[in-house]
This record gives sequence, structure tokens and C-alpha cells, in this order.
Amino acid sequence: MLMLTMSITACGSENSTENSGAAETAGSGNTAPAAKAPVKISYLTFRVGTHASAKMEEEQIKQFNAKYGDEVEVVVEEIPSDAAYVDKIKILAASGDVPDVVMGKDGINDVLIKGNLATPFNEYLDKDPEWKAAIGEDALASNTRDGKIWSISDQKQNIGYFYNKEMFEQAGIKPAETWDEFMSSNEKLKAAGFVPLALMTGENAWTSNLILAAMIGTNGDNGKSFMNTLHPTDFNTPEMIQALNMMKELLEKYTTKDALGAGYANAANAFSQGKAAMIANGPWMIGDFSDPTKSSEGFDKKVGVAAYPNNSLISTYEVGYMIGAKTPETREAAETFIRFKTGLEGQKIALEYGNVMPVSNEIQPSDALKQKYPIIVESITVAQKTQLHYRTLDSIVYPNVTDAWKNLYPKLVAGRATAEEIAKELTEITGKNK
Repeated sequence: MLMLTMSITACGSENSTENSGAAETAGSGNTAPAAKAPVKISYLTFRVGTHASAKMEEEQIKQFNAKYGDEVEVVVEEIPSDAAYVDKIKILAASGDVPDVVMGKDGINDVLIKGNLATPFNEYLDKDPEWKAAIGEDALASNTRDGKIWSISDQKQNIGYFYNKEMFEQAGIKPAETWDEFMSSNEKLKAAGFVPLALMTGENAWTSNLILAAMIGTNGDNGKSFMNTLHPTDFNTPEMIQALNMMKELLEKYTTKDALGAGYANAANAFSQGKAAMIANGPWMIGDFSDPTKSSEGFDKKVGVAAYPNNSLISTYEVGYMIGAKTPETREAAETFIRFKTGLEGQKIALEYGNVMPVSNEIQPSDALKQKYPIIVESITVAQKTQLHYRTLDSIVYPNVTDAWKNLYPKLVAGRATAEEIAKELTEITGKNK
């Protein structure tokens, strides 16, 4: 018994000595504490592949990783198109499981706010006055509801239309100053053997609805008010009905044969390949005009940019990014990512790599960008000269209205519904949101 007790005591002493030594080693300054793993956040993006903003997205993420990669790991999932992205986010929202960072386009912001799936930015912005200043009061106000800032805009959208200068010259026309002149120009282009407009009714009917918005927004004070009202409830207005009738004529006579049901890629290709004389779109498309995979050599020299009739322009702020993260840790990481993308660094990258107009006046195009894309300067000049501004339809209507266009336009053109009936149906669709 004595020998056994002595043996146990000896072993215990030996272990204590070893443990003590190990503790001393661990506690010494020679061994650094284990590095904290970066916080993972999920991010879905449609700006991939041939998308006009794919290079911008790639560069922003690359520079973010270089600066914050030790703190935040952005797990990117690529979605093939804008429409596919919107559909997927809505499906995820229905199950309450959205990505940590979400682009709130095409009514997604409404879905997340209504579903209590987003975190407002007020506290984050109050802690970072420099970031708040970089966004600006107007951009923040555009995404504020009941005092809460739900998303951060990453760009200012000044949208007119691009036109083929050679086709315009051969048809003997110039950018129209009135809508009567615009309709007459379409007829002259057609008579000269050209397809006037690159329109589309699929997805969110983007290029068509830009023109529709311009028609409404320039039709007196009531039209301007409608196109600057968030969530209009009554589409049964003379301005809407007149615009729908004009759009019906454009789709019937002055666009490509595949416009009904076509997606954005179809319309963009029609213009860039010289198959249509005009396309309504924003400056992010400018890079396509000198991209040999999208346009013929020298096409960028043929492109001009114009405001809509009545010296007007669509001028609005993109909805931008929302925080969909659920835990304090991932929310902080998501805010870090969004702050980089929408701050001065991210805005500079967006301008230089994606021809995206910054929300801050501090960011100006570099001399290299001006030389590479002279039409950037032309776009800025056009925007500065316009006096009448209004928003896009996507930015003011409910998501179910945006979804409805792809079904309503074919009915209108086929004569299965009048403009008045389409306006009534739009009113009924928006009424379902009450």
C-alpha cells in the first residue's frame, strides 16, 4: 500500500510538472494566439459572365478581399441573369432564408422589408459619418421608409437612350425634342430600311418600360407626379393610357420581330449588332460598344446618347444593397462588405470598370476613362442639361406589378386587351398589396 501510494504521488508530481511547463510555454510570449477565422457571408450576384457590370463586380470583390479578406470571407454564388436572380431571392424570402447581402432590385426591397428579413442601416451610418457623406442625403432619402434606411444605393441612374448615328444620318433625323417628332423619326428610320427600336417585353420589360416611363413622366404635372410616386395605386390615368397606346404602336411597327417575349440580352444584342437604331438604357452599357464579343469593330464610334423628348431624363438612385444576415456577427461582416462597395472606393471602381455613375460628386471619371469612353463625358453633359426628371417604373411599383408586364404587353399588342383594360388590370394587381 505504501509503495502504491508513493507511486501515484510520484506520477502526479511528474504530470503536474509537465503541465506546469506546458502552461508556462503556452503563456510565454513565444507562442501567438490562434488567428480568428474570417466571418463567412453569403452573396448572390447576377453581375457575371457577359453582364455589362461583370468586370466591375469582379474588381470590387477582388479589392475587398485584398483589404478585408482576413476579417470577412464572401461566399459568392453566381446567378445567370437579372430575372433569375430576382426569382431566386423571392423563393428564398418565402422560406425566410435570404443571403447575408442582397441587392434589393425589382421590388426585392419590398419583399424583405415586409417579411422582416432585413436590418436597417441607421446605426451603422451614424457610427461612420464619412461613409454617410459618401452616399449623400438624396441617395439615403430615396431608400428611407418611416425613418429607416433599408438599403444603400451603389449608383445614380441617369438614363436616356443610345442611338446609331449612322442610321440617324441616313434617315435624315436627329434626337427628337417632342414625342410627335419621336414617332415621326421611327417612321423615317423604318422607311430608310432600319429597325428603329430594340424593345423587349420579357423579364421586367426593361428597355420598353424606360420609354413608357418617359412617355408618362413628360405628360404634364400629373404624369411627372405619377413617375415620382412610390407605390402608385391607380393606373387608370389619361397619362398611363396614352403611353400604353403609344407603346402598343412601337411594339407593332417599330421594333424587332422577337421583341414580344424577348429578354434584355436580345434587345442589347439587337442594338450592339446594328440591328436596331435605338435602345433605352443607362451608361453601364457603354463598355459593350467597344467589346469585340458584343459589338462589331468601331461600333462605339457610331453611338450617340440622347435625352428623352421634352428635355427629360430618368434620374433616380439604384435601390442598392440590403443586409439579410441573421446574427450580429454576420450583420457586421455584411455591413463591412456593403460599406466597401458603396463607399468612395467602391464607387470609384464602379465608375472605372462598369461606367456606373457614382452617387458622390467627389468621384469623377479619370482621364484614361474619358479617353477610352468619350461617350461617358457626353452622357454627363446630357444629364446636366436636362430639366425634367422622373424615376423608373421598377423603382416605384410593387414587385407583382413588375412581374406582370411580361404577360400584359403581349395581350395589349395582340388586341386581347385595350390600354384602358391594361391600366385597370395594373390597378387591380397593385391593390393586392394592401
